[in-house]
Amino acid sequence: MSRNSHIENILGPSLYEIVLTSRVLVVGAGGIGCELLKNLVLSGFRLIELVDLDTIDLSNLNRQFLFQKQHIKKSKAHVAKESALKFNPNVEIISHHANIKDPQFNVDWFKRFNIVMNALDNLEARRYVNSMCLAANVPLVESGTEGYLGQVTVIKKDMTECYDCQPKPMRKTYAVCTIRSTPISPIHCIVWAKSYLFSQLFGISEEEEDSPIQESNSENAEEIENLREETEALKQIRLAMGTSEYPRKVFQKVFTEDIQRLLMMEDMWKTRQRPVPLKYEDLEQIPCEGEDEIETNDSNTLKNQRTWSLRENFDVFIRSLKSLSARLLEEQKIKPDALLSFDKDDSDALNFVTATSNLRARIFGIEEKSIFQVKAMAGNIIPAIATTNAVIAGIIVIQSFNILKGRLDECKTIYLDGVRRPNLLPSESLKTPNLNCAVCRNSHFILKINTKVATLRDFVEKILCNHNIGGLDYGDVTVEEGASLLYDVEYDDNLDVTFEQLKITDGKLIRVTSEEDQSNHEPAIFAISHRESFNSPNDWYEIEGEVLGISSPNTKDQDFKPAPTLKRKLEAYAELEETSSALKRVQLDSEIIVPDDEIIMTEYGLDEQSDDKSGFS
Repeated sequence: MSRNSHIENILGPSLYEIVLTSRVLVVGAGGIGCELLKNLVLSGFRLIELVDLDTIDLSNLNRQFLFQKQHIKKSKAHVAKESALKFNPNVEIISHHANIKDPQFNVDWFKRFNIVMNALDNLEARRYVNSMCLAANVPLVESGTEGYLGQVTVIKKDMTECYDCQPKPMRKTYAVCTIRSTPISPIHCIVWAKSYLFSQLFGISEEEEDSPIQESNSENAEEIENLREETEALKQIRLAMGTSEYPRKVFQKVFTEDIQRLLMMEDMWKTRQRPVPLKYEDLEQIPCEGEDEIETNDSNTLKNQRTWSLRENFDVFIRSLKSLSARLLEEQKIKPDALLSFDKDDSDALNFVTATSNLRARIFGIEEKSIFQVKAMAGNIIPAIATTNAVIAGIIVIQSFNILKGRLDECKTIYLDGVRRPNLLPSESLKTPNLNCAVCRNSHFILKINTKVATLRDFVEKILCNHNIGGLDYGDVTVEEGASLLYDVEYDDNLDVTFEQLKITDGKLIRVTSEEDQSNHEPAIFAISHRESFNSPNDWYEIEGEVLGISSPNTKDQDFKPAPTLKRKLEAYAELEETSSALKRVQLDSEIIVPDDEIIMTEYGLDEQSDDKSGFS
């Protein structure tokens, strides 16, 4: 009797054969990912690819059982592969220690899979995989856990809701005046460093993001105006980026001059502890503890749980500021409007936020935090439960069997709620796509093009707007890539720049919106696939996909009977709204600041934990 005979008996010969030949992609090798990979190799799957960017940390070992102490600092993807093969050496596992958003993982690569399973830990990557699966028309199993809560659901193009079909609940927010003027806790300093200072120096400023700071009232108008002046001064300092004086100028602005300005507001400190400004020259005089003593982002020992000294914070601030500045300037040589965004797994970004938040905490007499603690707070990380991950990973595999059988109607959104016994696994039917969704109700195309040669003008004039040569006849359009505007009728600076020079390469997604009032076209998403040559010497591009008109989603396949879109939750769970976050949609993985006098708290959804943040709830 073969080792897989029991699996064949359970699944039946037909499904077993499908499982054997199906190619599966697992994105993420954390808490859910480890359990899922083990389940897959023991359930008959033979062709598996695994992608994860992270390395193994000491804190992972309490629940990510494929890893052991000797694996610390090694690639999660590669070690998970080696450990999983011990369960079944006859399985072919290809592991990638890489970012799922890298150019190599383009839409053609996604099309190779029969099913994709997400076990990710951040919102941006989840949205990217969602978009790529829609473009490649590959079913996606989405999952996540938080403590004793968990959820699994299925996404299928034109048939079910996608990841972005429903608005996400409000993020946890903080009063702008508290964050910028009167912090009283470590999280206030961390939010200031991450959402204000980092964005002002390396990303989109609050004003450019249409920040709520622009809203004011008679009680805070003066303070809001002062904050605007601070922001404008920081913009001017940013012009010195890349010079030897840049770190000194930034330091003096945010840790000396801004604090001195606050001290001039005598009424503010009648009942509060007065802040103490830091001086660049004074910190330079503190004896240096040596490069080898300063712990940055090496988390293979408990050193990363040690709080840095004042001199260490000062040195890390300077080093990380220089490193991030050099990176941004280099990217702006290629793409002038390039920006950096905070990522808890970016060592330079995390070091910068840790050092600057601790320097600010020192000024205001607030407890300082280790880099380990800052990473958890800045990334909204909530501890995970190994048992929850195991249950959710098992449900993912069961859902995948229904998908491979072609029985989407048997797939459900399944919840795990450890406190609602005996009904631990309530479920509800999958929902149809939201007709107003800005992601899945777009037309999706795969654009095969030589990105080294083709210019934006070729794309706009010959593909989008010229029906006579086989174009899509979109008329006047707006073209965007991520948060960057590439072209509209009033901005044509990039028309003669090649895709490659614009950093639009394999795997990038371009959004096109028609500006024609009478246009019947929905917005379009073009997944870029680089090609050096084509079948005909006269061809220079190929497009796969169809223009989507304004219509209802297709729900005729396989007798799929979705639940009404407007019914968002099981009625039995309605009573939990006030006391539990179990059924709320994902919150965003960062904070925003608002011009109120009180801190606004929002319940967590099922998206945040140390390894697996769900996009659903």
